[in-house]
Amino acid sequence: MAARTGQSPSALANAAKGGELPLLEVALAYAEACGGDRTEWERRWRAAQAESGTAPTPRRRWPVLAAAGAAALALAVVAAVLVDRLAHEPPPPALAAGPSSRFFAADDVFNQRHPSPRPEPDSAQMVTDLLAPGRVRVYSGSAGLLVHRATPSTPTHEVVPREHVDQWGPNPFEGVRFPWDESWKVPRSAREWTVVITPDGRSLECRRIEVRDGKPSCEWGAVSDIRGSSVSDKGQATGSGLSRLAGLITGADWKSGRIEHALAFGTPDNNGRHVFPAIGSDGPGQGPWREGQFIWLDRAYDIDADTTLEPYERMIAKALQEYGAFDVKNADEFGFTAEYGSKPPGYDGDGYAPLTHIKFGKYLRVGTIAPAS
Repeated sequence: MAARTGQSPSALANAAKGGELPLLEVALAYAEACGGDRTEWERRWRAAQAESGTAPTPRRRWPVLAAAGAAALALAVVAAVLVDRLAHEPPPPALAAGPSSRFFAADDVFNQRHPSPRPEPDSAQMVTDLLAPGRVRVYSGSAGLLVHRATPSTPTHEVVPREHVDQWGPNPFEGVRFPWDESWKVPRSAREWTVVITPDGRSLECRRIEVRDGKPSCEWGAVSDIRGSSVSDKGQATGSGLSRLAGLITGADWKSGRIEHALAFGTPDNNGRHVFPAIGSDGPGQGPWREGQFIWLDRAYDIDADTTLEPYERMIAKALQEYGAFDVKNADEFGFTAEYGSKPPGYDGDGYAPLTHIKFGKYLRVGTIAPAS
């Protein structure tokens, strides 16, 4: 349970005893681990805290203890449910990789630092072109990528793509049972992607999902193994052939305060060529950008000394300095993607967190990396 929630065993054990009101972060960890509503559990916790904080005389002692005990007891019940479920079901593979929720194998290009990329001769001009649309954002909150984590008890279905079979290759879901829970959310936009992570570690990536009578269908999609390479095993979810999970900023990343993997981005000026780690390109442009190209922030940028950065901007800047990012697709603008519903620290809005303070124009570099020998 500690590995799954990110809380220490002692903190969880103390909360489950029911003797006192647990810390808010512990309470919310319990609630989220069990699929509870974070907002509702925070409301309950704060109500109990308020009761405790308004004790003017000793006569309020028993109501205070009753309120705290009730909250702790409720959490203990939740913990018991979670313990029982964990005893029968393995944790979702995506959460088993550590506090940053890295996807794919440890030696995958997205999980490695690349200290010696080969710079492009026209790197400065390529950066200018990349920034030409005028804004850089993180697609988060309701604009993020929907990721559902199935359990062995999640109903599964046979899925056949509604379009593009043969034109884009054979059916990527052939022989694959597609898990879908009727309570899961479907993207608001018909163009969005949905990812379902199976208990055996596969990423089923579905374009324009439709659900009728509880059964899902996809216009097209891809299948990847999150225990292996970020290159999709079957089908294609990005023009580069890389998984939609490659470079995704997860909710766990935001909470940990550190992104320990490379990011992914798109550019409107990709041509039809590609470089490693991409295996293809759907770029229609004639510019210098090739899918698979690598970008990074120069080490000369003192990120810690830049007081203009919001907390989430600082996290992204450091990830770009330590791990970089890969061009994986065509896009209307340069930006990064976070998990649906995740909230970048320091941003109070929803959907599109701006990256206006990072000094991309001065410190961003473009190049390529070579496959590991």
